Amino acid sequence: MNTGKWHGVRDLFDQVCDLPQEQWRAHLAQLTDDAELTEEVCALLQAQTVGLSRVRSRLDTIISHALTPELDVGQRLGPWRLVDKLASGGMGTVFQAERADGLYQRTVAIKLLHGLSGAAESERLVAERQILAGLQLPHVARLYDGGSTPDGAPYLVMEYVQGVPLDRYCSENDVGLKQRLGMFLAICETVQAAHERLVLHCDLKPSNVLVGDDGQPVLLDFGVARMLNDSHQLQAAGFCTPRYASPELVRGDTVGVASDVYSLGVMLLELLGGGPVPRELHDACRPLVAPSDNASPTLAWRRQLRGDLDAIAAMACHPDSASRYQSVHALSSDIRRYLVHKPVGARQGGRLYALRKGVRRHWRAFSVGVVGTGLAGLFALSLMQAREQAEQEAAIARQVSDFLIGAFETADPRKRTERGELELTARQLLDNATFRVARDLEDAPVQLARMRSVLGQAYQNLGVPLQAEKLLREAADSLLDPRIGRAVDAAAVMSDLSIERTRSGDGAAGLEMANRGLALLVGRGAKFQKAQIYNAQALALTNLQQFDKAEQAFNRSIEIHSALPGQDGPARLAMVKHNLGLMYWRWGKQAAAEQQFRSVIAALPRRGTSLSHAVETRLAQILREQGRYAEALPLLQEGMQRAIALYGPQSSFVLLQHEALADLYQDWGDYRSADQQHQARLALGEVVEGLDSIGQAMALYNYGTLQEARGDLAGAERLYRQSWEIRKQKLGVDSPISMRGEVGLAQLLTSRGEFQQAWPLIEHADAGLAESLPEDAPARLEARLVRIQWHIGAGETEVAAGLLDTLTMIDMPYPQRLQRYEAEALLAEAAGDSAAALAVRQRSLRLAAATFGESNPESARQRVGVAGCLLLLGRRSEAQTELELAVPVLRAQLLPGSALLQQVDGLLAQAG
Repeated sequence: MNTGKWHGVRDLFDQVCDLPQEQWRAHLAQLTDDAELTEEVCALLQAQTVGLSRVRSRLDTIISHALTPELDVGQRLGPWRLVDKLASGGMGTVFQAERADGLYQRTVAIKLLHGLSGAAESERLVAERQILAGLQLPHVARLYDGGSTPDGAPYLVMEYVQGVPLDRYCSENDVGLKQRLGMFLAICETVQAAHERLVLHCDLKPSNVLVGDDGQPVLLDFGVARMLNDSHQLQAAGFCTPRYASPELVRGDTVGVASDVYSLGVMLLELLGGGPVPRELHDACRPLVAPSDNASPTLAWRRQLRGDLDAIAAMACHPDSASRYQSVHALSSDIRRYLVHKPVGARQGGRLYALRKGVRRHWRAFSVGVVGTGLAGLFALSLMQAREQAEQEAAIARQVSDFLIGAFETADPRKRTERGELELTARQLLDNATFRVARDLEDAPVQLARMRSVLGQAYQNLGVPLQAEKLLREAADSLLDPRIGRAVDAAAVMSDLSIERTRSGDGAAGLEMANRGLALLVGRGAKFQKAQIYNAQALALTNLQQFDKAEQAFNRSIEIHSALPGQDGPARLAMVKHNLGLMYWRWGKQAAAEQQFRSVIAALPRRGTSLSHAVETRLAQILREQGRYAEALPLLQEGMQRAIALYGPQSSFVLLQHEALADLYQDWGDYRSADQQHQARLALGEVVEGLDSIGQAMALYNYGTLQEARGDLAGAERLYRQSWEIRKQKLGVDSPISMRGEVGLAQLLTSRGEFQQAWPLIEHADAGLAESLPEDAPARLEARLVRIQWHIGAGETEVAAGLLDTLTMIDMPYPQRLQRYEAEALLAEAAGDSAAALAVRQRSLRLAAATFGESNPESARQRVGVAGCLLLLGRRSEAQTELELAVPVLRAQLLPGSALLQQVDGLLAQAG
């Protein structure tokens, strides 16, 4: 550039440089009509302004990091203790951490993010956490939690993945070309699945892919991801690795799928060449070196890189995003074609190239006619291409046919659980099928919706609720689309979706979904679908404790199923009867529940199925409630082994076994074993259900009951409050499930004499449950009894006595019967009638001993109450006898210094 032209460029630059980027060209057009000069100025503006802004962004990040107090090993973040520093980089520092609050044991990775302490950045982090929480894919490190340090720096709690970075794994294990391509295809499949969920990675590189001992790659650090429709927010963010970043990301332009394709291309280039590609920020727009040129002369497969693989890498890493592969699927498809010796799209070869590939692929057939003319060869090639096209069309037809649906139903664990070794493969099949269906049936919306419905049912039956609900919702939305208009199919999906919402604890949402499904079937035959929806409706009503309505809906479902023809009828009928038994159990009608469960087991053609597994677990829980622990324990122990063998260690079926075992050990009085099962259930619930799920809230509450029983009232209160907060957040304060949590907290506060704090909770829950539940619902009885306990403690004995008189003992479940006896005894003691109080407490002791056993902690508690009454009546030797029976049990199971043990010490002193 000559001096005069340079002065012209500089003059124009000075006049425009302070303007926003989008105004540069318009303003330059007013100053000059020299197109070449305009381009020179724009290039200079881009280099000086955008480039410097990105440098400033990085400096701001560095400064922010420097000013933020550095956390170190040994410190705590919320409930987590940092035990090791794993890595540190421009975006943040990664620690290995362990749960430190004793609630349960878990090892996680915590990423402390640098330079993101502002309000906008905090909002960005919350959005990213929401994205990541929903990104539950195989081979992706999961997000468990997040928060901020005391200094305001955000952090993410991630799944801890053991492994080594991809490049290091390949070099240390002498991984060959074919295996490298296989691992790369697995990475592509995961990234493609994220793209299908509208999530970009934006920082793909070997260090963000860890490979475990099994050789499977796991992707890390989706923390800079964005929803595709918000990808413009990545401009000037500066959070990328220049060596792997696309030119548009480096420039600060809007990025999309092609940006991740570019990063994958660089990774592929390095995997093929066996070493890193030198690349700096200023090289962003330059073409990259070919893998064959990047490879060492001693690399065993260097000659294989020339041609197809060089072309694939070049297309993936093209500086112009429009010239790259337009999806990760397209990139991986070309690699698959290379592996089976088919022409790759990146080569754009002619007939001779295609012929050469055809010869390699069908060398036996071509060896017979090798002496034929080139024309004959081309003719044969045309025939093979036509055959391949026909095969592809047939494959697509098979994918969208009922045959494929039948194949997935065969893999459904409810139909094949007698062969447990296949079920883990079935989970892998479902995961892979989910990717393929979204990719391959895009142009067949009806078949796509049907496939998502079947996959959702299979995930549901496999105990993977989050993925099941996602697929079922997508299927229902598609089938309700006016362009598809499949009302009956949509109603069937809504039945499954209703059950999934109810299983998650949201009975109101489950009932709404079931009612919507029934509305779709008005005026239609669809008897089978109606029977299924009545079953779903009844389950939702059971969750809401509207047991009389639930019983009617179950009976309606049974009536329709009984009249339907077909060989699946008995199995469907057995499932509904199992659910009816479950409803009776929760209603407190144990005899009716046991009768239903035993009739289902007797009617099943074989054991070892999901249904028989569920029924046996529920039967064991009834045996537990009847105090038949020795009968229940083997059923649950076998059920745990079977659940792990059939569904793997991370499924809702294993959760159910942990819950049942925790309840069994707790009722049996083995508090240490119960504690282990509660902790295992909570840890697994994080993975299967999520930290803020209703199921996790229930588990926290149940663990709180154990802590209360052991005498750790502070720990119990913390767990009750956590459970209640989740319920309120998810279901609202007026949900019966939320109010049940409210009652438990209120009872604890009342027992500690904190009447002022307890009253608003009791008043709200008692009124709300009385309005929403039938009179004999256990939750309603429990709330009323806690209210009575509060009035007694507050000295309002007449009010308490009046309320107590309204409660009948007929068919009252034993936990509420014990509560009622306690209230009667307290009223008698308040009236100074120790003899009447003793009679009530002795009845309570007999009930506890008959239910739990003589040497159970609950029976021991009742003995302490009896001993207190005996001492008031001057019967010291009898009191001494009761205390001698109670003390060993209580000292073995309760925490030292608990309130009950202190009471026992006082009574022992009085007894002399």
